[in-house]
Amino acid sequence: MARSALAGLAIGVMSLTAVAAATSASPPALKDGGTFTEGWQNDPDALDPTLSGTVDGRNVFIDMCEKLYDIDGQLNIVPQLAAVLPKFSENKKTATIKLRKGIKFNDGTPFNAAAVKQSLERHKTLPRSMRASELAPVASIDTQGSETVILHLSSRYAPLTSQLADRAGMIMSPKALDELGDKFATNPVCVGPFMFKERVAGDHITLIKSPYYYAKSKVHFDSIVIKIINDTAARAANLRAHSIDVAPIATTELQEVMHDTSLRMIKSTSIGYQGLTINIGNKTGIGKPYVNVGTPLAKSADLRRAFELALDRKQINKVVFGNVQRPNCFPFPAQSFYAAAEKGLPCHLTAHVAAAKAAFKRSGASAPVDVHLVLGTTTVAARLGAVIQAQERPIGFRVTLEPTEFATGLSRAAAGKFDMYQLGWSGRVDPDANLQQFVNSKGSSNYSGYTNAVVDRATNQARAILDPQRRIAQYHAALAQLQKDVPLIYLFNQINRFGVSRTVGGVQVYGDGLIRAAFGGFKK
Repeated sequence: MARSALAGLAIGVMSLTAVAAATSASPPALKDGGTFTEGWQNDPDALDPTLSGTVDGRNVFIDMCEKLYDIDGQLNIVPQLAAVLPKFSENKKTATIKLRKGIKFNDGTPFNAAAVKQSLERHKTLPRSMRASELAPVASIDTQGSETVILHLSSRYAPLTSQLADRAGMIMSPKALDELGDKFATNPVCVGPFMFKERVAGDHITLIKSPYYYAKSKVHFDSIVIKIINDTAARAANLRAHSIDVAPIATTELQEVMHDTSLRMIKSTSIGYQGLTINIGNKTGIGKPYVNVGTPLAKSADLRRAFELALDRKQINKVVFGNVQRPNCFPFPAQSFYAAAEKGLPCHLTAHVAAAKAAFKRSGASAPVDVHLVLGTTTVAARLGAVIQAQERPIGFRVTLEPTEFATGLSRAAAGKFDMYQLGWSGRVDPDANLQQFVNSKGSSNYSGYTNAVVDRATNQARAILDPQRRIAQYHAALAQLQKDVPLIYLFNQINRFGVSRTVGGVQVYGDGLIRAAFGGFKK
């Protein structure tokens, strides 16, 4: 996640060498007009930046909801709706943000400091907000005129700029918020090159070019349509038939797309991970008091450790993915500056069967131990589940697969209705966002219902430390404790691969895995 040092509190932002799409020395000439059609596997959750919790939602927001800050192709944080990076007070507890002038929301209302304040306060306080823990250190928000926002922090907060470069920094139209309240997702209005037109659940989302956008002369497409195509083979077939213009490519369809001369492949190394979340204390729903759910896995760290030791990540990569992913045991990719936090901690990429059996025996459990694994409905997910079943059977685990549609799976996770969930994270440029919200007892995405004082203290202190080297020490302490408790098993870092029609230019993908098509177009 960020290699170069950044101004202000952007110090401590992760560094990662982005493997972005190869671009020609001279960009192709693009024509105005046309509809760009994207094919996606999952229907997004609520199109509300405060409530959204999926990468699929982020892939819609990227074209219609700009943020105070953004990332560039090298994963440096850069201003977007803000005019410059935040200016911090000497004690680093006050952040002053200057805003760009002359910007309008996609309903024509002016973008200003009052609007920023309203959105940020909503992110902090709306019931079920997924942004609450991301902005928890923001104690209060003031405005100074129409172009300055001042954030008062309860403590130093190294990830602040990074959080404002994602959904926590998305600013919504005050008019739309006042009219729609918590129904904002039915007609979302932000600042962006495209504006929301319609959504047909499970089928498609349509965005149209905004007449209010401050850089509309750079926008070539008339509209963007996101089609939901769950089946990986069908999605690849639609791409090859050119009924869609871009799509993520599953490993099962990779070869046929790579050999289609009408398509090109773009890719990036993910700054996130894929893993297995184990339900320990999420009995009555996320955010509620955690109570052990009473399953064998929930009651025994030895059993969870046995399950983890039985996994052969290299075999998973070979059999399920054709060796195109990057096996890993941690939430930080190997290229990250913060991967140094993993130094000295064991990472078994192959199975340790004897150690797994010993841990199983220490638990005192009797085989077979039943584990219900919630996972996706794709062919690749089925393959992954079958390999996990086979690897766990000799240890004494009987894994039952529960293929579940993505949105339903997330709802089950939030409600605590699962034993184990195969779930990934698209990643962020600051290490805090890859760890704190999932394993801190106050984390807004702590689906495991995991609580540990060592992890809470380490992740909280890491947020308040500005020196990257000192932050590494805190993350090391957290990871060491997580390896003992095993609430979450990390499997691999994904390599994002997208097939794109050669009739299209200017479309890119960064390490966050989001398709950036707003300034693309069809070639002349």
